[in-house]
Amino acid sequence: MLAGVTALLVRPPSVTPPPRPLAAPSFPAQLAAFPSVREVWPEAVAKIPAWSYRDWALRPLARMDASRVLMEEVGDPGEDSTLIAFNLQMGLGVPMGTIPNRRGREEHEITSAVAADGAVAWYRTVEQKSATVGELWTMPADGGKALLLATIPGVTVGRDPKLAINGEDLFWTFPAGGLDRIPLKGGEVQRIQNTEGMRVKDWPWIGDNRRLLNLATGERITVRAPADADITCGPRWCVGTQIVSTTTVRVFVQRPDGSRRTMLPPWVVFPFGLLGQRYLLLQTVPPRGSPAGDKAPSSIVYDLDTGITATLMTLYGTEPVLGAGGVNPGVADPLVYWATSDKATTTPKSESKRNLVRSAATFAMTHQGVDALFAVPEKYWLLDTTALTG
Repeated sequence: MLAGVTALLVRPPSVTPPPRPLAAPSFPAQLAAFPSVREVWPEAVAKIPAWSYRDWALRPLARMDASRVLMEEVGDPGEDSTLIAFNLQMGLGVPMGTIPNRRGREEHEITSAVAADGAVAWYRTVEQKSATVGELWTMPADGGKALLLATIPGVTVGRDPKLAINGEDLFWTFPAGGLDRIPLKGGEVQRIQNTEGMRVKDWPWIGDNRRLLNLATGERITVRAPADADITCGPRWCVGTQIVSTTTVRVFVQRPDGSRRTMLPPWVVFPFGLLGQRYLLLQTVPPRGSPAGDKAPSSIVYDLDTGITATLMTLYGTEPVLGAGGVNPGVADPLVYWATSDKATTTPKSESKRNLVRSAATFAMTHQGVDALFAVPEKYWLLDTTALTG
């Protein structure tokens, strides 16, 4: 039933890329000092600032086009945040417009964003009157006034929607599923019929743990996986976890039809997710006595099509990392960012950065016995998987 309706909802892509042959995954059996992503895919890695000129935090949100990344300059408490179009080739950020700040409530950072068809859209949560509310906003891709499209009551922080722009509409799904849309010019929220439990995957694909649907063509794929597996699938690959003993959970990959299933080694402990339906971002824990030493990766990127494995971050290497233990890179599919070794050379201008530096120094001294102000990065490495070819 849905296939007959979706052709009216979603504009098919103007160019359909030819299918790539898929080899069986050949995942490395032993953890090693894999080459870094900057060595393996230099054309897809760039260095970007972590702070604006006034020392407000900058966070990558989404890919805008071949040369620009959408970023948020997070304002100090009580200040408006700003959207930035950052040109990777020129190393220059251009303000697009501000996100209004309203008194009497706590406004959180943007946690989901998308850029397509001449517009950008984003989601954030706010706390007001002891309740958490979600907000969906939009702005023209060349800048302008931010427009609040929808307010969603009763949301949970950390349970963020995945967004897609198609033509003149914004589509989204929360983790619980169900596809909603609203015109980018404003209007009423509409639930698309027969999408209950389904989530945006690799647009125009939506699906749940057992089925996938292409909203542009009506193509359907049945996901075949063990009943006890927790699995996430796109049209090309799936990644999931499965309990294999009373104390062990293992990560596995497979095709949606169940073929080419591979159980990954125990040192792979968590799948961050699939980037661009091809690159698998994984958290790893080096086995005791690993020969990789301080070059042992804490997170890796695995190319499911070619079997290439590259280190994103190391646990004890020379570069500081984001998150405790170096296992929490910032992810905004298809972008991944993590800290460089660039250090601050001047006193922070903003109170938010001063507080972060103080807390990082206290943590480092308490838990590591060292003065580690470098834990606050000045710049990020950014991996853009859409820039990879072959």
